[in-house]
Amino acid sequence: MRKVIITVMSLFLMAGAAVAREDVQASYHVHMVVWRGCEEACRSFIRYFESRRLPVNVTVSDVAKNKSLLPKVKQQLINERPDLVVTWGTSVTRSLLGTIADYGTSSGLGSIPSLFMIVADPVRSGIIFNHETSGRPLVTGVHNRVKETVQLKHIFEYQPVKRLAVINEPNAVNSRQNTQALNALSEKLGFTVISLEYSLDEDGKSDPAEIPLKIAEAKALGADALYVGSSSFNLENRRNFTEAAISENLPVFSAYEQMVRDGAALMSVSNSYTNVGKLAASQANQILFKMQPPGDLPVKALERFSVLINMQAANRLHLYPPLSLISIAKIVR
Repeated sequence: MRKVIITVMSLFLMAGAAVAREDVQASYHVHMVVWRGCEEACRSFIRYFESRRLPVNVTVSDVAKNKSLLPKVKQQLINERPDLVVTWGTSVTRSLLGTIADYGTSSGLGSIPSLFMIVADPVRSGIIFNHETSGRPLVTGVHNRVKETVQLKHIFEYQPVKRLAVINEPNAVNSRQNTQALNALSEKLGFTVISLEYSLDEDGKSDPAEIPLKIAEAKALGADALYVGSSSFNLENRRNFTEAAISENLPVFSAYEQMVRDGAALMSVSNSYTNVGKLAASQANQILFKMQPPGDLPVKALERFSVLINMQAANRLHLYPPLSLISIAKIVR
C-alpha cells in the first residue's frame, strides 16, 4: 500500500491584518483530500487564503489514485476533526462523504463540515439532491463541468459530427455518467456515440499502450471525432492520446483545457481549475469566517466557461475554426 502523501501549507495571520471575526485567535484547520496531487484547483484554493492573509492552515492529503487508502484517510479525519474537510474529485467525495443512498441527509464524516470540488456531476453521482442545494446540512460544494449540451453545441459549430467516439476506463464513475449523458442527447441532436473501453489489469488499471489501439478501433468503426469529457486516464495521458488521434486524422474535443494547452486536442469547452479552486475557497470562507452552515450555502458553478482552440492541431488536421468560434475562443499556438 502506498502511503498517503501529506503536504502542509501554513498561512499565518500577519500583524494588523483584518479578519471577519474579531475573536479569532488561532488558525482554522482545513484538511483537503485530493485524488491525484495538488494541482491548479488545490493551489488556487490555498492561494485564496494566503493572498488575503487569513488564518487558515491547509493540510493536503494525496491518495495518488489509490482508493484503498480512502478508508484510512476517512478514519484519520474523524479522529482529527478539522474545522473543514475539502474533497477533490468524485471518487474521494463519494468515499469520504458518502452518497445520499448511503447516508441520506447526513455525512460519512459525521458532524465535520465538508466542501467538495472538481466533481463533474454531483447529482448523478448521488452526492447532492440537486444542482442548487446539497440537501445535506453539512455538505456543500462546487461542480465544474460545462453542461454536455453546451459542449456539443460548440463542437458541432466547429465540425459536423455524426459519429462521436468516447474511450474510457470501465471502472470510472464520471466517465460512465458522461457517456450516458451523451447517449441521452444523441437522438435529439442527430449523432451516434461510439463507446469503447480500455482493458484493466489485475490491479484494476489500464495500460497507456492500449490508447493508440483503441483510437484505431474507433476510426475503423467510423468515428468522425473523439471526445474526452470526463476521464482522468485520458487526461493524464493527453499527449499520447491526442497524438494517436491525429495519426488517425481524428480531432479531439475535450472538457479539459489541459488537453489543448499541454496536448494536441483541437478544442476544449471547459472551466478553469484555477477559478474552480478560487470559487471553492470563497465557499470555505463563508463556512469558516461567516459561520455559515454548509447546507445553507448554494452548490455553486462558474458562470462563465472558456473555449480554447489549438491552432497547431487545426493545421495538422486541416480543420480550421469558423469565424464564429475564433471571435470567442482563446487561441493556443
